[in-house]
Order: sequence, then C-alpha cells, then structure tokens
Amino acid sequence: MLRTVLLILLHCTAPVDPSETPKPADTPPTHESAPESSSTARPDASVDNGERPSEAERIVRLERAIEEGESQLRDLKATLDDPEAEYQKAKTEFSELDQELQAGKEKLRVLREAGKEAETAALEAELNALEERWKLAKDHLDLAIEERKTLEKTIATLEQRLQQDRDALTRLTSPPDSTASQLATDEADATGPEASRESPEPTTPATPAIPAETGAAGAAQTQAAETAEPPSEELVKAQEEAQAKEAEAREAEQEARSVTERIETLQRNVALESESLETARKKVNHAREAEDKLREQVRTRSREGAPQAELEELWTQIDEVRKRLSDARQQVAERVERLGALQAQLGQLQSEQILALQEAERKRGEAEQAAEQVKELENPFSLKNLQQWVYQHGPRIAGIIVGMFVLLWCVRLASRRIVDLIVSRADHGTKLERANRARTLVSVFRHMATVVVIVGGILMILAEMEVDIVPLMGGVAVVGLAVAFGAQSLIKDYFYGFMILMENQYGINDVVKIGGVAGLVERVTLRVTILRDLEGTLHFVPHGQATTVSNLTHGWSRTVLDIGVGYKEDVDKVIAVLTKLAMGFRNDPDYRHLVLDDPEILGVDGLDDSAVIIKMIVKTRPLQQWTVKRELLRRIKNKFDELGIEIPFPHRTVYHRYEDGPGPTPDDPRTSSR
Repeated sequence: MLRTVLLILLHCTAPVDPSETPKPADTPPTHESAPESSSTARPDASVDNGERPSEAERIVRLERAIEEGESQLRDLKATLDDPEAEYQKAKTEFSELDQELQAGKEKLRVLREAGKEAETAALEAELNALEERWKLAKDHLDLAIEERKTLEKTIATLEQRLQQDRDALTRLTSPPDSTASQLATDEADATGPEASRESPEPTTPATPAIPAETGAAGAAQTQAAETAEPPSEELVKAQEEAQAKEAEAREAEQEARSVTERIETLQRNVALESESLETARKKVNHAREAEDKLREQVRTRSREGAPQAELEELWTQIDEVRKRLSDARQQVAERVERLGALQAQLGQLQSEQILALQEAERKRGEAEQAAEQVKELENPFSLKNLQQWVYQHGPRIAGIIVGMFVLLWCVRLASRRIVDLIVSRADHGTKLERANRARTLVSVFRHMATVVVIVGGILMILAEMEVDIVPLMGGVAVVGLAVAFGAQSLIKDYFYGFMILMENQYGINDVVKIGGVAGLVERVTLRVTILRDLEGTLHFVPHGQATTVSNLTHGWSRTVLDIGVGYKEDVDKVIAVLTKLAMGFRNDPDYRHLVLDDPEILGVDGLDDSAVIIKMIVKTRPLQQWTVKRELLRRIKNKFDELGIEIPFPHRTVYHRYEDGPGPTPDDPRTSSR
C-alpha cells in the first residue's frame, strides 16, 4: 500500500519543465528560453547510489537553502515595497495618459460643438495616437498588476518554505529528547486527537491505583493487588523495545511527512515561478509590440507634420520601452535560472522522499513486528504463555482437583460410617428404622457436602487463575438476594425440608401420604421428597406443598380387618374361631417376627345390609401391615370354607305384587332372590 502511495506522490509531484510552459505564438526563440544546463540539475551522489543523504549533508543543504531563501525573500519584499518599481511607474503612466485622454475627449466635444472642423480633425488624429498609447499603458499596468500578485503569492510560499526548512533543521540539530517532544507535538497537530487515540503504542502495564476502602472487600482488593504477579522480564524488555521501535517509526514517518510537505510547498513555488516567467515573457512581447507601435506613430506623425515636441516625446517613450524590454529579458533569464534551481531542489527532495518513505515503511514494519511480539507475550492464550501458565499454575490446580475428588470420596466413605454409627448408638426404634433414619440424614449430608466441596474447589481454582473472586462473591450475593425475592416458594421448600428432617417426620423407606400423593419414600433432599407409588410412578413432592404429612410406617403399623359373616351365623362362635386363628398366626415361626402384640378381636363393629361386621386389629412392625393383612385374609377364607361359615355377598329379595289377589309367600317359587 505504501508503494502505491509512493507512486501517486511521485506522479503528483513530478517536476515542471520550463520548456513545457506555454509561450505566446509570437515569441521568437531568443535567449529568453531556458538553457539546457539550467533547467536540470544533478542530484547528490548519495541519492544516485540509492542511499539517503547523511545528516551532515542534509544540514548543510538546509542551511544553504535557508540562506538563499532569506536573501530571495528580502529582494522580493524590497521589490514589492520599492516606490520606483515598475508597478508604480506603470500606474503613474496610465493615470497620466488616462487624464490626458479624458481631457482631449472633452476638448474634442467642445470643438465639435463650436464647428471648428480643421481643429477637430487635427485633435482627432492626436487623440487616436494618444488612445494607442493609452491601450499600451493599460496592458502594461495589467501585466504589472499580475506580476505584483504573483510576487505576493511567491513571498507567502517562500515564507512557508523557509519555516518548513527551519523546522527540519531544528529536528536534525536538536537533542533527542527535545526532538521526540517536538515530534509528538507536530504529530498531534497534524493528526489530531483521533490519531493519538488510535496509535497502537505499547506501554508497560502499571499497577492500577487502588482506592482506599474500608471493610473486608477493600482489604481483599489490596491484598490481591499486592499479590498480583509482576510482568515477566521478557515482556518488559519487549515492551521497551516496542516503544523504541514505535518512536523510531514515528520519527521516520514525520520525516517523510516533512519532506512531502516541503515538496508540495516547493511545487507551489515552482508553479508561481512559472507564472512569473510567463508574465516576464508577456512583458517582453508587450514591450516589442509597444516599440513597434510607437515607431509607427513616429513615422505617421512625421508625415502628418506633427510638432517636434510631440515627436521627441514619442522617441522618449520608445527609449523607455526599450529599457523595459531589456529589463523584461533580464527577468526572463533570471526566472529561467531560478526555475531551474527550484526544479533541481525538487528533484533532490523527490529522491529524498522515496528514500524517506522506504525508511518509514521499514521502521513501521519493525515497530509492528515488535508490537506483535508484545501482543503475543501479553496474550494469555498464546502457546508460550499457556505453557508458562500451565508450568506455574497447573500443578496447584491439579492438586485442587485431586483434593476435591479425595474429599468427595471421604464424604461417601464417611456417610457409610455415619449410618453404622447412628444405627449402633441410637436407643429408640428398630434397627431397620434407625438405618432408614440414618440413610435419610446421610443423603442430605452427602448432597450438601458435595455442593460445598465443588463450590469451594471452583473458588480455589478461580483464585489460582488470578480471578478476583471478591466481586464475584458480591455479585453472587446480589443474585442470591434477587433470587430470594423472586423465588420465595423455592426458599420455602428448603426451609420446610429442614424442619421435616429436624422433626424426623419420615425417612427413606417410609410409606407416607403427602397431600393427595401416597407412596414409598425413595429419596429425601432439602427441597423435595421423592415417592414411588404402588404402580411404580415416581412423584416429586416439593416440601413447600407438604402442609399435611401422613406417615403410615412411623414406629409401628397396624392391620385393621373388617370381617363380614352371614346373619344366620353364630357370632360368638365366629369370634372364637377368629381368636384361635389369630393366635396361631401369632405363634407361627414364619410370621411371628412381623407381629408386635397379640391380635385383638374388637367384636361386632356393624350390621350391614348383607353381613355382620367383626373388627380385628393386629399391631405389626413398620411396612409389614400389608403382609400380615394378606396372610390373615388368606387363612380366614380357608378356615371359613372348612367350617362352612358363610362369607356373604350383597343380595336383594324381590317380592312380586298382583292386583287380583295377595302376593306369593317367601316360599312361593314365584318369589325370586338376588
């Protein structure tokens, strides 16, 4: 891209050849044209060799250019302020001729009104000659005005060029510190604040200032800042080198910019000098034309018999025109010579610009390479930094992870020991009940311990990775507060779960009924109880919904049997049979461990439509009431069948009524029973 810009600049800053400057068609090829040796100049030998001039050469060249420029500037200002300058003379001459012409026209009008034809004709001839001289004076004044304007522009351009040369000389002769300061100032003025913000200048990271804070957060931040690892020696060295390369690149770019600005100013100076040369050539042509016209007027007025004074005045004007012609030719020669010198300087500056741009490109490449190296060293994800980071922090992080797994294994092992300890030392409840209670508490303990170990391990890993966990914990607290307001039901579930565990309302393997859901407790956490019903469906019941809990297996259970017999059976006999059968079940070796007390026959509990209800209860161990009930019902059914005791089922007797007579008796075959 820089080469493309270089080609464009070379195309735009090509030197102007004075031979290409357009000339009027009537300009003869005389000595006013630029000599071949004056229009071109040989650049320095160092430029020919493709080497940039040394500082000594550049200093001497700048001092010479400044001296010549100051001398030229004094001459131009003196010419501009000279009261005897050509502009003042042309202005005075034109003013006098204009007044004389106006007065002659007024006199001609008076003579015409008076009817003096002879005097009018003579005056008209004089006015015609005077008008020719007036036109020549007007053209002369126009050229003088144009020359004066060009002179003023040349003075302004020359002053700018001198200031640029002085600045360049100051940068070459000033100490490095002041040069760098001036360079930064010039670049800030040239590019503005936007460029200063965008320039990728690497700087050594300084320790950030920590505000004075009170409390644990401020102390933690201060401690974190004190324990932060300083940058490595390699990074500091790379940053210093990058800063030096960046300063060199800026200096080279500023130098190339300075050369470009001087070239632009010099090009404007060349253009103005070309305009001055063109004006000087116009003055030569105008002087020749004026001389020819004045000579023609002398010949004409001599034939017409003009007074000798008028002819002498015309010859005086011819002499003045000849002098102007000589001065104009001399100006042409000076302009050509000066234009050649400017073009020679322009060629040298353009050659120096090429070398300066190449040097700036090389310096910028070195600065970018150094900046990339710093960026690579600062990038925590670069291969080298990753290897260094793993070498420094990897063993400690691996130790933390191994410690987490060891703690989780210890929690699992300790949970088993806690179960055995609670079962062996508890003084109430059966061994199975104590075991279920222990498993319930251990499940919650294991869950909480796992969460604590994982969260603590993650925080330790983050601290090892140099992540400030104090703001993180503060953020977690804020998020927790927001969650507490937005999820009150969740907090309620945890609180109720804690109360359920504290009060030992139920545990694992208990059969409970929570609200409208009943089933076996498979798992209890602080938030939910997990039940599985008889059909195998798993229910997750949040503790916040457990307003009423019915534990069917807490401490002991009871089997309640409602046994129905027919109305024709002897109730006392049936009770005796049931008592004997229940005591036999109580003494059965296969089932006596399930029964905690002798069965009780409560007697007749109700007279239903089809049966007499006898109620019997049996106290059993937890969870065994359904086993005992199923076995007792099996034995009662077999015994009743053996003894012929009727187990009635619902039936209804229907009597038919007839209009022609009394209905049938119950023994009548027309009566049907259901």
